[in-house]
Formats: sequence, structure tokens, C-alpha cells
Amino acid sequence: MVNAENLALTRNQRLFVSGRDGVYELTRSADGGCDTELVPVRVPGVPDQCMLNGIVAHDDCLYLACAHIDEASIPLIPAALGDVNRTEQTAIGLLRGYLETMVCPVDSYIVRCDLSQTPLAFTDLLACLPGHVMANGITTDADGRNLYIANSAPGMAAGIYRIPLNGAGDRSEATLWCRPPGCKPNGLKVQDDVLYYTGNGAVAAVLGSVPIGQGGVAGAPRVIDTGGLGVDDFDLADGGFVVAQFSKNMFPGSGFLCFLSRDGRELAALKRAEIANPSAVAIARESSALFRAGDVVIVDKERHGASLFEPDARWRKWLLGTA
Repeated sequence: MVNAENLALTRNQRLFVSGRDGVYELTRSADGGCDTELVPVRVPGVPDQCMLNGIVAHDDCLYLACAHIDEASIPLIPAALGDVNRTEQTAIGLLRGYLETMVCPVDSYIVRCDLSQTPLAFTDLLACLPGHVMANGITTDADGRNLYIANSAPGMAAGIYRIPLNGAGDRSEATLWCRPPGCKPNGLKVQDDVLYYTGNGAVAAVLGSVPIGQGGVAGAPRVIDTGGLGVDDFDLADGGFVVAQFSKNMFPGSGFLCFLSRDGRELAALKRAEIANPSAVAIARESSALFRAGDVVIVDKERHGASLFEPDARWRKWLLGTA
């Protein structure tokens, strides 16, 4: 899966991974291996050449954050280097994209796939994000009434946007919800009435939280942990956080998983040859044909796909809070 970026587990443990060409559903093959089936993005008004970033599942829908860097104003760049929206997102590719967002317009779109329909495809445009927005991480609140989108573009627009969801499927307006200080938000998760986020800043990476107040108003952001140079997405464990440390020193293959307590203390780091530049993780809450409850699914850009970490009983209990 070229440009493997993010993943989503549905409530019945279907596994989807976003990549360059679309979103892939991973299923168990007849010989015990893993099959992939492409879920294409076919949404009128959304450019074919988009970066497909964060993905989240809620009820019977998948929501996908798409971003497009418009290089039309500097045609020499794509002529010499190719379209940045299709470039492999290695450390160099990501740096190029970051630099181009400083000088080129950026458009972002939130699209939806109805999982009750066959064949699967993203066909609904829910929102176009305003201004210079690089839509990246995405999550829903606990009751599925709102989407939260991380804008990772440099500059004053960096922040977390909110999009109300409605049953009619009409387009909604995205509004700036919170601007956590010191970082460009990346990964997002909501638990109860708190939104947790990761982000990358000029000095260090950040893991933080924002209370969701009455009426959905954002409270004051709180930093839980700072450290490292490049974090990506994460998941909430019963005992803390599992964070995809994309890179320790911005060199290819230097990434690992970091296990943190709820107060930000580092408990362990998972460094293996199979983990190079992880961009997303998810804890399996129930068993399926692909994994057991408590396994950790990892998306890795350098490895071009998804892998599985099977923890021992002690860590499985920490992840799930069960014996």
C-alpha cells in the first residue's frame, strides 16, 4: 500500500487503511493470509490527485480527510519533481509537502463511505475546509454528532476544526474549534468529554488534551507530554497512550511505538526491525479473523502497509484493562 497513512477499526472490527490510491479493507484470505480490497474515492468536486490522510469509523460510516496542494501557481515544481499529492511520503516527501504548503494553496475535503452499501466507495462530500487547511487526523466525538479535523499546515491556520454531522448527509461548515499552542495538530481521539491530540512543534512533539465543554465549546488545552521530534497518530489504551513515534531523529527507519501513562510518563518503547516509520496505531478491542483482542495494529509508511504486534498478557491487560 503506497503512502499507507492511517487506519480505522469499525465497531465489528473491520479494518481499513488509507493509502495513496484509496482506502483498503484488509480481510483474512482462504489460505490464512491477508487480502486487500480497494475502496475508491469517487466524489464529485474532489480532485483525483489527493493525499488521503486520517480515517475514522462511526456506526456504519467511514470518514476520510483528503488534502490537495495546488501546484498550478508554480508549474516548474511538478514538471521537475512530479505531483506532490502523489509523491511517496518518506521523510523527504513529507518535507517537500510541508515546504510547498508554505507557498501553494491547499484545499481539504471530508468525504464519507456508507458501509452498508456495496460495492464500497467514498461518494459523499461532507465539507470543504476553509482557507489554507491541510486536513490530517480525524475523529468523532463519543455520540457521533461532530467530526474533529487536525489542520497540520504551517502558519496561523494550524489548529483543530469541528464539523457537525447530520443525518441528511448535507454539506456542513467547518469552523475552527481550538488552536493548541506550540504545535501543528496531527492525531486526534475523543474519550468521554475530552479530546486528545498529538502535534509537532518547532522544538518538540506534543501530546495534549482539550476538554469538550457544555455546548461543545473547547476548554483550555493541557500538555501531557513533550518529547521526540516527529510523532504521528496514537490510540488510547486503558492505562494510557500508544503513540506512533514516526521518527526519533528525522532519519528513515528510526521510528518506534511509545507507551505512555495517562500523566505522560514513558513506560516502554517498542523498537523492532518490522517498525520503521509508524504513522498510526489502533488497539483491537475485540477479536476477529485478523487479530485477537489486545493486539496492536500498526501502519508503517516505510513498510508500505500494516503489521501486528501481539503483546504478552501483562501488556494486553494494560491495553484493555482486563485480565
